Amino acid sequence: MSAYKRTPQNKVPSSIAQIINSEKIVCNLLKEIYGHAYHNIEKVHVYREASSDIKGNLSENGRLRVVVKLVGGGDFVYHWFVKIMPLNHRNDEVVAKFDVFRNEIEFYSKIAPALVAFLKESNVSNEDIQFDIPELLFAQENDNRAIIVLPDLIHEGFKQARDEHGNRYLSEEKATLAVESLAKVHATSYAMQMKKQLLLDRKHPSLVDAGALWTHSDMTSRLIMMKDVFCEFLKLSNKTESSSLLNKFETAFNSEEVLKRLCIQRCSQTPDSIMCLQHGDFHFNNLLFKEEGGQLKVKIVDWQLTYSGRSAGDISYLLMSSLDPQLKKETIKKKYFESFCKTLDFLDMHNEKNEITSVLDKDYENTLLLGFFFSCGNVMQEEKENNQQQNIWFSYQLCKEASRLNLI
Repeated sequence: MSAYKRTPQNKVPSSIAQIINSEKIVCNLLKEIYGHAYHNIEKVHVYREASSDIKGNLSENGRLRVVVKLVGGGDFVYHWFVKIMPLNHRNDEVVAKFDVFRNEIEFYSKIAPALVAFLKESNVSNEDIQFDIPELLFAQENDNRAIIVLPDLIHEGFKQARDEHGNRYLSEEKATLAVESLAKVHATSYAMQMKKQLLLDRKHPSLVDAGALWTHSDMTSRLIMMKDVFCEFLKLSNKTESSSLLNKFETAFNSEEVLKRLCIQRCSQTPDSIMCLQHGDFHFNNLLFKEEGGQLKVKIVDWQLTYSGRSAGDISYLLMSSLDPQLKKETIKKKYFESFCKTLDFLDMHNEKNEITSVLDKDYENTLLLGFFFSCGNVMQEEKENNQQQNIWFSYQLCKEASRLNLI
């Protein structure tokens, strides 16, 4: 992964359109990323590719194809996924509380490379451990503007998962691959902190800000709004249990203080918890899959809300939000635990497997209630697709599962 570029003389574009229309900006990016000097570029053309399912809620983004002809011969075609910090955005209140671009740049340019380096120096196995995250091509932040350039994974054949009915649910196979992949990042960050006697959130303060984001009053008020929308759909369910489930749900989340407390707990270390890097928004939208050579592959994208917190916070959210509520999830959870422990073994941390699994399981149980609540936000996503019946069904089934698990 390339180092984080912070070169004030290079103007940070304010929009995707500005990149497309400014030869100077594109040539600066080509020099920074690939070393193509301006005087060696004969022609350059930038084309905007068709949009995809990848739609950032906190950025302007787009897929770009950059065609370059060099002086004296040499033709190159590059495919980028570009994220721009917008000057005005529908989620301005989130950006005002927390610089998501700074946090994501910190992850790609400093945290991820440190984890990769630790893997190389500490891996005592013959296994080639790889992180399934995008490679950073370029990043820059100046004043109130920022840009992140990543490879275009859609061009590489990756895409979001949908079930046979077109719903945004992961199959058991894809969910298992995703949690096993993320467990490698979680376990490596935990091992690095233990072996090097450092705390990631102290070394990278943006992780603290990310963890505390939902504890701000104006942010928890957004969660209350999400709760109200969810309740409206649950009220429309004609199932006999719906009224009882609605009462349980409203009782469990009866104030902003309850939500703040849950958000604080997910970042709070206790003697029986494992603190490690968390993705922060680990659900179907941020997982891309492709089949290659008969093998399923995954990429975990959008690390803008990554934070340091209890180990299983990510998978508790994934299993509640991104799988059919009627699907049994115990096997997938166990695969996460096994991958976590296996990675620790590879990193010469031969802890007792049963002890580590027990702690991971406690972290999972302790973060499951918030994971369930965050999953209620699915109805706001689907509401944009005018899928009322799906929202009613999801609200009922999700609450039914939460009741079965004694969360509400």
